[in-house]
Amino acid sequence: MNRRDFLKRTVASFAVAHPLAALAARPISRPNILFFEVDDLLYRFMGKCGRKFVSTPNIDGLAREGVHFTSALCSGMMCGPSRNTLITGLYPHNLGFYRNGQMGYLPRNAWSLPKALQRSGYETAWVGKCHVHPHKSHKSESVANAMKRHLGFDYAIASLGRAMLASAVVKGKTMDGDVYIEHLKQHGWFDVYAQDCRQRKPVTSLPEEHYLDGFYINKALAWLGKYSGLKPFFLWINLSCPHGPHDAPQKYHDIYKDKEIPPPLTDSFGGDIPAGLLKDNKPVTPEKAKEMRKGYAANVSFVDAMLGRVIKKLKEEGHYENTVIVFFSDHGIFMGNHGRIHKGTVFAEITNPCLIGRYPKAFKQGVVEDRPVELVGLVPTALDLAGASDKEKRRSFGESLMPLLTGRGNYRSEYAFCEIEGFQLCSDGRYRYIANKEEPLLYDMKQDPREMVNIADMHPEITARMQTAVDKWLERTRPVLPAGHLKNQDHLADWLPPPAIRP
Repeated sequence: MNRRDFLKRTVASFAVAHPLAALAARPISRPNILFFEVDDLLYRFMGKCGRKFVSTPNIDGLAREGVHFTSALCSGMMCGPSRNTLITGLYPHNLGFYRNGQMGYLPRNAWSLPKALQRSGYETAWVGKCHVHPHKSHKSESVANAMKRHLGFDYAIASLGRAMLASAVVKGKTMDGDVYIEHLKQHGWFDVYAQDCRQRKPVTSLPEEHYLDGFYINKALAWLGKYSGLKPFFLWINLSCPHGPHDAPQKYHDIYKDKEIPPPLTDSFGGDIPAGLLKDNKPVTPEKAKEMRKGYAANVSFVDAMLGRVIKKLKEEGHYENTVIVFFSDHGIFMGNHGRIHKGTVFAEITNPCLIGRYPKAFKQGVVEDRPVELVGLVPTALDLAGASDKEKRRSFGESLMPLLTGRGNYRSEYAFCEIEGFQLCSDGRYRYIANKEEPLLYDMKQDPREMVNIADMHPEITARMQTAVDKWLERTRPVLPAGHLKNQDHLADWLPPPAIRP
């Protein structure tokens, strides 16, 4: 066999073994994977969604060059549940983790996405806000070291979100050892930061590079600058914005100084809403909501600028064209609509995160995908991109988004699901059904996109069909654990992983 024939046969074998290579016109190396996750981004606050009052040129650019999912569902409705389900490829009911504070630590031998990517030959890095819970045996270590040893990151920079840090500082906690607080002290900015927190200043007094997310981005850029290139990388950036406080640097507030932000839709939900769906969010006046929305828009534009810096760095280092970029939020948030603020419910304002995937070598470009998909599907998607083994792929729930991203193969799921304690949401694209023990809710998103009229009694056949779908989902994705179940568990002998559902 001559050298040319040998190379052809090698390339053909690789294309069969690696699904992404088979999609391209010519053989390509495994791509780098960048997860750019943000906190509390309401999908309606993006220019791509027709909200011209919000300036998001970099996010919009990704959407023009990739696939924009408009009907995605996050798995968890709060920061902690969303991130822990995503890193483990599980649902909240597999962890008993539906609301912040309900879970202590992941089991000692829990499977994780970054571990699987390490085993698949990837260099892994985490930079940013951290609400994941490594096993308690790592409690005496820094969060970063625990994430390295237990969750599979080669590199980790991790701190809390801005709201939690500010609360701790106001209470007088020293936060010794926190990487961001130590950074502020080292550079002489801690006192300024502490005063901002105590005064609840609407705009930070910190320079952008010392503002928490600016600090994170600088760390991510430094990591990219030192990246060896010997292995493909998986970099997961987790920003705290646009989560409140809405105190981005002044220049981002200046964008909206003379802009009129549309007021929120203040009409309340129609009919009786189960109390459990409203316990984690609260009423807000139209005046207060209008003020918040301007600050929120400033935070969103700051996020967009940070994304732009990362894209620029990828281009400078020659990685841009071979990097899959997935931009997404952990969940949405009420920002005055229905006269409410905050989250922790399964109405569309909360459950629909932004989700965009860009990789022109193999993904469709400029496509709006309105099929309901699940954010947890990013886990099998990353494993497919990495050419991970079937054994790894069988450890994760969710369906890979590769068929929808590439236009090759079939996306099989008819429904998408998400949940919070006591409530499960099922979507088929048109209808959203909220299963619960109090009052089943069904909304026709084509006729009633603001979820004002519960039509469950008017359409018993649709209600029954979607309740059956929920029942089958819970049965297929066992175990279904009560809230807080893992607080006292330690080994996988106490908590068995769910059965494999991927072929």
